[in-house]
Amino acid sequence: MTARETLARRQREVLDDLLAGRVPAGFDPVGSAATTRVLHRRRSAAALHVAPELAQLPGWRDRFHAWAAAHPAEGCAHDDVRGFAASLARTDPDGLRLLEVHDGARRVAWIRIDGRRVLLVRLRDSVLRLTQRRRREPTTDRSPT
Repeated sequence: MTARETLARRQREVLDDLLAGRVPAGFDPVGSAATTRVLHRRRSAAALHVAPELAQLPGWRDRFHAWAAAHPAEGCAHDDVRGFAASLARTDPDGLRLLEVHDGARRVAWIRIDGRRVLLVRLRDSVLRLTQRRRREPTTDRSPT
């Protein structure tokens, strides 16, 4: 193994450790924790760029960071979104449906965001979010004006 190959392998090991939240051998724990947060933030920002619908999921960034810590990066942000969506299938069916509409696997889906039902409709390259307005209670006390 050449020196270049050895260095590349060691760099990959360090990056994998940092992304998984582990402290690489010979590194400062405080600095490693800060670097891990930056790397997770950068990875989640890339995922949000390719799937802006993620922002509609409550607490998505914390859940994404927990998922990312257990799943080293293997590809691009689209791959991260697909992997994260697969993990949502077990815990958050609304999040999964939202990502399926984004990814083109579904054209229409009902989901709940912040306690409100939202109809997602995919039209070509955009996703429309339609919410039902809350009904106003009729007032019986009308004073003449």
